[in-house]
Amino acid sequence: MKRTIKMNLAILFLFMLMSGCSQKTNYETDGPFIIVKTAPAGPDDVRNLFTEHYAIEENGMLTLYTEATNRIKLGNDAPVLKIKLSDKEVEKVKELIRKNKFWNFKEDLSNLDVSDGYSLYITVNLTDESKTVGGWNPDKPEFTEIANYVMNLASGEKRRAWLKEIQNHILKMNPD
Repeated sequence: MKRTIKMNLAILFLFMLMSGCSQKTNYETDGPFIIVKTAPAGPDDVRNLFTEHYAIEENGMLTLYTEATNRIKLGNDAPVLKIKLSDKEVEKVKELIRKNKFWNFKEDLSNLDVSDGYSLYITVNLTDESKTVGGWNPDKPEFTEIANYVMNLASGEKRRAWLKEIQNHILKMNPD
């Protein structure tokens, strides 16, 4: 009886030790530890067909930017929005990554039942590995909870001003 109890305790201890070691929390410190990227799909004005990248660094700096594509030229002076997040907001992002088990998501979360819409990707960077998850019109609630929280950190008047600025910049750089 005692031997069975000891064996069960030993197995329980090993299980707890292994699950504690499997937590991936050694986030990147020399760049963003998370990047949420979204892009519209379908026919539209070139000013509306740009990607939005929400990158958060360990120090709480959120940077909202876009990148050139084969259809959109940006030049070197495209508008960028920088917002300083609180420690609590940064910790909430990390908590959502952990709580929603980001590292267990399959890489392609596309919902192929929708013919138009948007792409949405999340990249999480650790010091020794990265993982990108997402796809077209993903509808996994745990995934969208992380993405929506990050994107909502840059909501409000500053984001609206950036959107207007980037759209005007894109029109200037892509007059045709």
